[in-house]
Amino acid sequence: MTTPPSNRPRALQLLVAPALVLLLLGCAPQPAAQQEAAPSAPMPGNAVREAPSPAPAASVRKPANVMSHEGAAWLEREGREEAERPDIVIAAMDLRPGLTVAEIGAGTGWYTRRIAPAVAPGKVYAVDIQPEMLELLKTKYSPGIPNIVTVLGTDTDPRLPAGSVDRMLMVDVYHEFQKPREMLASLRKALAPGGTITVVEYRLEGETASHIYVDHRMSVEQVLAEWTPAGFELVERIETLPSQHLFVFRAR
Repeated sequence: MTTPPSNRPRALQLLVAPALVLLLLGCAPQPAAQQEAAPSAPMPGNAVREAPSPAPAASVRKPANVMSHEGAAWLEREGREEAERPDIVIAAMDLRPGLTVAEIGAGTGWYTRRIAPAVAPGKVYAVDIQPEMLELLKTKYSPGIPNIVTVLGTDTDPRLPAGSVDRMLMVDVYHEFQKPREMLASLRKALAPGGTITVVEYRLEGETASHIYVDHRMSVEQVLAEWTPAGFELVERIETLPSQHLFVFRAR
């Protein structure tokens, strides 16, 4: 049916006016594909991951929160032996009887009690800043080992005798240091001449540690950018652990 001539101007006004308003306001509708991003793919299994993001610069790295003693059971979880390969870590420390060793951030003593037999009659200092962790180590997880000595440290000082420690170990601990510069200076003072520090951290690079939160992982660049200015040199770097970097440092 043809619109009568007398009605055409009115019909054109009804069609054109809304389009002009949209054009003037700069809000013409966009195609649906531009309005909504495609949903992300589902995560495999029960992995806990964050969206990929560029690695933060080492100079602006923010320390992660310290894991509470309430999560101590995670340190003793089933399958940790296969997932972390402590045999490789301990071999890298070059232990022998009579050495004095300190585990910084010892927690429940999962590594400490593996080190103790290798250095006996030498002692192993189990250092932690949470008294509750040290109590669990002594009474539940690592009791009755005569050459383990527990030490309650602070976030700037492990409270170890100066120049006394031949080997130190830090496993997934350094990223939690709230005052890394001060703590590294204190660790350096506690090292004996020729002593070394073995540092283990989950990899920030790649996907091998994607089940770990990003702020609990570190890149090689981040570690070296903080340890080198603190007076340490890299002796060895091992990348054969399933999901962690392994560094061996000594004081310059």
